[in-house]
Amino acid sequence: MKDTRKFYGSDGREYLLAERTWKEKILISFRKYWVIYLLILPGIVSLLIFSYGPMFLQLIMSFTNYRLIDGVFGSEWVWFNNFVELFTELPEFERLITNTLVLSVYYFFAGFFPSLILAIMLFDLSSTRLRKISQTIVYIPYFFSWVIVYTICYGLLSNTGLINSIIINSGGTRIDFLLNAHYIRSILVVTNIWKSVGWGTIIYLAAMLSIDVTLYDVAKLDGCGPIRRIFVITLPGIKNITVFLLVLALGGILNGGNTEQILLFYSPATWSKADTIGTWMYREGLRNPDQFSLAASLSFLQSTIGMILVLISNKLSTKYAKISIW
Repeated sequence: MKDTRKFYGSDGREYLLAERTWKEKILISFRKYWVIYLLILPGIVSLLIFSYGPMFLQLIMSFTNYRLIDGVFGSEWVWFNNFVELFTELPEFERLITNTLVLSVYYFFAGFFPSLILAIMLFDLSSTRLRKISQTIVYIPYFFSWVIVYTICYGLLSNTGLINSIIINSGGTRIDFLLNAHYIRSILVVTNIWKSVGWGTIIYLAAMLSIDVTLYDVAKLDGCGPIRRIFVITLPGIKNITVFLLVLALGGILNGGNTEQILLFYSPATWSKADTIGTWMYREGLRNPDQFSLAASLSFLQSTIGMILVLISNKLSTKYAKISIW
């Protein structure tokens, strides 16, 4: 039905509500909800200053030969030379891309499936008390900083740690887990699962609570077993949140996992397997003033590819799953 309510425009003429221009709609919205806009103004300002501001400066630095003494806008403009140098002159570039992709794939599966499987297991528990206790236990590590997690791992995996003590007492040979490139990726993935699985579980459990429980009762009457009910009720019921998390995870495929975690766990002995784009940008880009522009170019390239992956995955999700994150 067409809106026939009337209002007076800025020229004093009488208009139908449906005939408002977009400028008048915005003006009326500001006049009506000015208190709400005032409340969100500090958040918008902080977002512009601390999020979009650094992004803009990084974009400028990507196309300049940045020198600290000249500043961002006073440095020499070199256009795409930094990007050419990344692909042709940076000796670690191939290793960085390989490690980043491999670790990203590992982290993708480690962050997506364990949380989903654990959430389904907890949701199917008949005891509410046991479910809450189990959920609390798996969620506690999420509050630990990576420094604490590394300290725990060091106590277990170092040369004098618990595991090596057991190996030596059993007649075996000491294994230097933390300085061995063959073990570093497994250590990173396992510790990431242990720390973050609780958070992902809470997200999926919250989505499962919105499923109508009568569907499970009807499925039981129809002879559906526990496994069958997962595929016909639980998974379709949380399809929206699953696709949302999947799209976001695909967008971060070039992040190479958690840079903060890797910086604590890796060492020169394990760079061949654990050195990623994020760790290189910290080690060389931030600590070496001559590499500021190169690191900014690499970060801009990484962010651009991530944004493209998010757009593509969301487009595919909209086309085939009929679900979009916006």
